[in-house]
Amino acid sequence: MIGDSKKLLTAGAFTIVLILIVNIAWWLFYSRTEQILDNQLSRRLISVAKTAVLTIQPERIDSLIAGDFEAFADIYSTLDRIRINDSLSEVFILDANYNYILTTLLENDSTYFLSSLNGLYIDSLFFGATDKTITSATYQTGEIYLKSAFAPVFNSEGLITLVLGVEANVDYFDSLADFKHNLFYASLLSLLGGLILGIIFIIVQRRINRLQRHLFLNETQTYLGRMVSIVSHEIKNPLMIIRASAERLRKRENSIESNFIVEETDRLNGIVSGYLKFAQSGRSDGATLITSGSSEVINISDMITNIKKHLQENFPNDIINWIESEIPQDISFTTDKGALRQVLLNLIINSVEACKSAGKEIKIGLEADQNNEKIMIRIIDYGPGIPKAVLKHIFEPFNSTKTSGTGLGLYLCKKIIEEMNGKIVIKSQSGEKTVVAITLPKNR
Repeated sequence: MIGDSKKLLTAGAFTIVLILIVNIAWWLFYSRTEQILDNQLSRRLISVAKTAVLTIQPERIDSLIAGDFEAFADIYSTLDRIRINDSLSEVFILDANYNYILTTLLENDSTYFLSSLNGLYIDSLFFGATDKTITSATYQTGEIYLKSAFAPVFNSEGLITLVLGVEANVDYFDSLADFKHNLFYASLLSLLGGLILGIIFIIVQRRINRLQRHLFLNETQTYLGRMVSIVSHEIKNPLMIIRASAERLRKRENSIESNFIVEETDRLNGIVSGYLKFAQSGRSDGATLITSGSSEVINISDMITNIKKHLQENFPNDIINWIESEIPQDISFTTDKGALRQVLLNLIINSVEACKSAGKEIKIGLEADQNNEKIMIRIIDYGPGIPKAVLKHIFEPFNSTKTSGTGLGLYLCKKIIEEMNGKIVIKSQSGEKTVVAITLPKNR
């Protein structure tokens, strides 16, 4: 069962990793696309800025600085034509104080209003940090994204006296926004799809696990049936000899011990016969672990008293502290006495051994009550408790936490109770008391 859990965890981890890899790849592709578009725009703006500077002769720059209107009009016409041809937002020329010398925007502002954002780029040209055309980072003004390039403007003496700037609207952001929007929904859909696939895989895997367990149980029950068939045949002959010897002793001495031997031999013979019948069927198809027609009226109080006495004889060196509870004397019902006694003894012995293995006081309770249709029997022990992982598979065959156990005891108890049309439930957790609740009909 631990292997099944590991399979599910591995599959879940693989699904999560796969979804993460796919989504990371998508977002990396988005980031790479954004970077490529940004680089392409930067190269275009640098080229435009260089071209614009080359179209202006240094002598015209001197005239522009001197306030020559003809030079202003000529340069303005050239720059505006560049703006229109290259779909730019603005082309402008600035001095070292960020004042407009010329701009293609018809505005009254005399100072470059984005100096707080792009002042570092402009200063790097004026103060000699670089003499190459540079681009700014993409920036947002209102709902518009812009990007600028700045180129040094030389006068007739070869000195940088002005800076030319070109500004473009980053129109690809609309496409990127749509792409990002679609990518966001694609990520959500991939997560939802991964979740659905994970759930489907878990359902399918659990069904496969159940089929594997069912196949395993069928195989083990087949081998168990063969083994039980052989062992049962070998046990029945010695049992008959023991019973016959006890009968002779009883006739000769009429001792209590001989009566007890006969009684227990008959009980063992009934158990072995039930196992043999179950084994011969190969499966539980029509075969039972209790003897057909063996139902009799029993008094549960008398049975519990007898079981307590028998248990103390089986554990003579241990002190068993019984939790006293009043069991009504009138609880009588019809069932297979030997089979029920076998179940109760098995469960109580399990409780005693659990307390002993944990080094705890052997503290056990036996309770019984009834309603109009049902008989309820509860076995309570204050041993180490049962972990949740173990409790989940506790009634499965060959499932045992004891080094000397076969793992068949609780499995057979459950089958016997179910054959009595009853129900058995175990409630426990680590470090807490364990309660085994048996519900039986009054008449089987």
